[in-house]
Amino acid sequence: MKKNNFFKGKNVLITGSSSGIGWQVAKDFLDLGCYVAVHYNSNKKGADKILKYSRKNYCKIFKSDLSKPNQVLKLWKNYIKWSKGNIDILVNNAGYTKAVKFDSLSLTEWDKTFNINLKAAFLLSKLSYKIMSKKRSGRIVNISSGGWQYGGGEKTVHYSVSKAAIEALTIATAKICAPYKILVNAIRPGATDTDFHRKMGRKNLKKRASLVPLKRMATTKEISNAVIFLCSEKSSFITNSILDVRGGE
Repeated sequence: MKKNNFFKGKNVLITGSSSGIGWQVAKDFLDLGCYVAVHYNSNKKGADKILKYSRKNYCKIFKSDLSKPNQVLKLWKNYIKWSKGNIDILVNNAGYTKAVKFDSLSLTEWDKTFNINLKAAFLLSKLSYKIMSKKRSGRIVNISSGGWQYGGGEKTVHYSVSKAAIEALTIATAKICAPYKILVNAIRPGATDTDFHRKMGRKNLKKRASLVPLKRMATTKEISNAVIFLCSEKSSFITNSILDVRGGE
């Protein structure tokens, strides 16, 4: 992707960016000349791979367990120290689920899912807002999921409800942020070719792809393209929107 003066030198924080969609988003922002903070929890090897695409000092790797609010705040403190108090773009991409049937779903698992998928996004959005509102500019993009609209699967109730909530958070914060020229949107990906589906227990991905009207799964690049668009000058009048990238589903 060619460098764009609009993005050059902007400070970006992306949660859950050691693999899949988040990793691709991080790479694309680096290609555009941004300073990119890459967050991971357990996949350090995946996070470190992004460094080979970065110019010196343009990328920093941060470890944090987003299921623990105190570590979210520590992530923010460390990020702000690195970025010298600046943030232009926040991408709340981190997503977690463990496939558990509804009648076996524990409150502990429910809380962990919501802490990572929703509470961390809320905390980071609030902290970003405090800086962006003073600058009167900024972009926040939340990554949702198309599955919640159908209630999800029998083993992903907690995940589906958390993703419905992230869209509600998007709508609520977009209205609060708009007077300060902060644009808040969400992307609703469909079936995307990542390891996430395998972690959810899906073994026959070809069957899943056949349900998509375009008859294939999305690539991480196609989801990243949507993120970049919502953070670019071309989306200057778009806020409070949920962008479907689902191949027609």
